[in-house]
Amino acid sequence: MLTESFFLKDWFVMNEKTAKLINRYAEAKGYKAKELKKKWLSLNKKERFLERQRILKELKELYSK
Repeated sequence: MLTESFFLKDWFVMNEKTAKLINRYAEAKGYKAKELKKKWLSLNKKERFLERQRILKELKELYSK
């Protein structure tokens, strides 16, 4: 049986792939990764998807120059 603590724990966990993406973006843009991660955790599922797409687009543009 899944407990409430399981769901709460899962809600505040960021997967490794996302953490690496945010770290890479923070380094490229000169932001603090910790602040970006806090912002990320406050987003809902749809907002996270849109934010991920925006970050990927910006990184692609930065590295293609």
